[in-house]
Amino acid sequence: MRKGELSIIKDREQLSCWIHHSMAVTGGYLGVYALLCRNDFFGNALTSNLIYIVTGILGQDLFDVLIRIGGVVLYVLGISSTIFLSKKYHRNLHPISLVINYIAVIILGLLPAEMDPILGLYPIFFAMAFQWNSFPGAYGFAGSTIFSTNNARQVANALSEYCITHEKRQLQRAAFFGGTLACFHIGVAFSWITHHFIGIRSVWLCVVPLLVSTALIAYESHLDKATVGQKDATGAPVKQI
Repeated sequence: MRKGELSIIKDREQLSCWIHHSMAVTGGYLGVYALLCRNDFFGNALTSNLIYIVTGILGQDLFDVLIRIGGVVLYVLGISSTIFLSKKYHRNLHPISLVINYIAVIILGLLPAEMDPILGLYPIFFAMAFQWNSFPGAYGFAGSTIFSTNNARQVANALSEYCITHEKRQLQRAAFFGGTLACFHIGVAFSWITHHFIGIRSVWLCVVPLLVSTALIAYESHLDKATVGQKDATGAPVKQI
């Protein structure tokens, strides 16, 4: 393989990391929007929603249960859509996820503040589930761009492993997940500041980190075209991610 080809492939791997981290900013931004504007309900994950479905059934609040089931259905559809598109049509999901996020942000900014908080999070349920599967990680590490718990666990695991084994791979792992955590909370801080000054319509400013991701994904497409027909050190075709 020529030196230039190696450089392109290396850039592609690094770019995947940058894209993952940039999307984590969006995950943090929309996570805080949900907490501040929709009664402290975190729409990026399903755990609390599923819990409230059970308590709603026991408390015989069937209307609330139905609304929350609708949220679960949208979340599952978001995940299932990524599998369908990637397997059946072999599509790169990065641009599609971006479009879905842009649409979700526009809709969220138009919804009234006084509406049912779970209905108000319907766009987030679908968009964040789709983003979760569309940006699964980088450098061979699987991580989430829409919530923090597993990323924090991975940092702790990697640093503990490094203290025992001194493997440099563990430091790379800690840096990747630590970077994801940092970027997620940059999104958290940005969202809180904009909400403090603008209120519920501040969700529209989520287009700022989305535009950064758009530029990175456009460059990703350029690199993918540059690697068409190239082979790695083993002679195998370079995979388009």
